[in-house]
Amino acid sequence: MRFVLVHGWGFHPGIFDPLIAHLPDDAEVSRVDLGFVAGGGQALSPSDEWPQDAIAVGHSLGVLWLLHERRRNFRGLVSLQGFDRFAAHVGMARVRSMQKALSRDPLSLMQMFWQSCGVPDFAPAEALRQERLAEGLDWLMQWEETEARESLKAPVLALASKDDPIVPQAMSDAIWGDAVVWSAEAGHALPLRHPKWCAEKILEFSKSIDG
Repeated sequence: MRFVLVHGWGFHPGIFDPLIAHLPDDAEVSRVDLGFVAGGGQALSPSDEWPQDAIAVGHSLGVLWLLHERRRNFRGLVSLQGFDRFAAHVGMARVRSMQKALSRDPLSLMQMFWQSCGVPDFAPAEALRQERLAEGLDWLMQWEETEARESLKAPVLALASKDDPIVPQAMSDAIWGDAVVWSAEAGHALPLRHPKWCAEKILEFSKSIDG
């Protein structure tokens, strides 16, 4: 079985390390680094080729990016607190406020963001890539991939948390409907807070696709 994992805004591929530790030893796992924060170990760049017929796993904005890059092949999509559009649900003003804060004091913004996600001090100040973080906020403002999600031919599993402050329960319900499997609590960091649970659900999903 093959998996490609894509992290969200403000994180690096290391967010998936605990989850990967609960996957079988023979699983072929690739991680994509979107470049927001340095670190997280070896990973593919966004332009690299993927393994064929992998299950794509995205966290948060990672799902939006996967839908935006839908020309790539995947045999199933797993959303970990992800979405097909962001600003339309939370409001443009919220993202604009983040843009201003990023330009004014990047570290303070990121520390507040990580704290709200439930993973304070995720990375040091020198790891921040301000220009790429700003680009990611532009994606959150501009990208609208509802049509891409609705036209997916691949099966979908959505994992979400009822106490998520970034992607609230109502937002996940509106996007994924009955596809959502809920965690009672995880903040906005399911792969870090409940890696074993995530891995178990992903493996069940993989087996259901294979029949």
